[in-house]
Amino acid sequence: MTRASRYARAAALLIVALLPACDNVSWGGADIAVVPPPPQATASPDTLSPDAPVNERMPSGPVLFHVIRDSATATMIPVAEVSGDSLLPVRAKGDPGAYGRRFIAEQMRQGSEFALFARGVRAGTFVVSSAQVPESPDPCQQQPIATGSLELGAAAAGVREFIGIAKAHAPTVARRIDEQLQVSRTMQVVGPILAERMIRARGAQLPGNWQRAMEQITPFPAANQQSPAFATTFLVGDTLGPGLDNDGYSLFFVAIPALASFDTVYVDYRDYTQTGKQAPRVIDFLDWNRDDQVDLL
Repeated sequence: MTRASRYARAAALLIVALLPACDNVSWGGADIAVVPPPPQATASPDTLSPDAPVNERMPSGPVLFHVIRDSATATMIPVAEVSGDSLLPVRAKGDPGAYGRRFIAEQMRQGSEFALFARGVRAGTFVVSSAQVPESPDPCQQQPIATGSLELGAAAAGVREFIGIAKAHAPTVARRIDEQLQVSRTMQVVGPILAERMIRARGAQLPGNWQRAMEQITPFPAANQQSPAFATTFLVGDTLGPGLDNDGYSLFFVAIPALASFDTVYVDYRDYTQTGKQAPRVIDFLDWNRDDQVDLL
């Protein structure tokens, strides 16, 4: 097997979730989960013909949730349905309010319990207290959201974000939460070198300060590798926060160990003058489809 084919196989085994078409402004325009984009936008509920009912498909498999902690409570938002080696977006084709209420009735009822994961391992439990679909003229804002309580182990005391899955579908992981992956010196050196090659290839302006431009770097376990891989986000003219959405660019890539260095297996470049602000970052990783390879959210 050639080196290129080995890397292609590694990329195929890694699910990297991509930004949905809707602008999730409720997530600050930066706290984005990456899922496969939904189909082309449908007509708004006001323009749908009453003679053309929409047959909504509800998730039948495990659903990934983004859980954000706030002191002793937390909020939970659905991200995507796990379907084999793919992810399916949780999105309405027709009336988003009706879809969201039906989703809550099936997936987010009061008292429902969800297993929480952080850095690939079990971190605790989220218990739904209430759930609703916010009232908004913007269909993208009409996403089901739950609030609830957290039951966390001591090792998760400082963790703010989690991946949530209904307990019945939660994967079993062997690694303990206190076995933390570390950003190595090699990652810190190689990351900007790889980024420079990709930025030059796209004819974009190079950062004035590479370490400042590297907004995030996240190591994660790589399949069939003793050393961890990493994902990183470089930003020019932007930050991982609201605003600054008309200029600059983002570069997100995943790199896996290769000999004494790293090679890229996934690249996502966004020119804000063409796309508006789209700054991917890693929320967390987990082997949610149980194929012995962690996936990135």
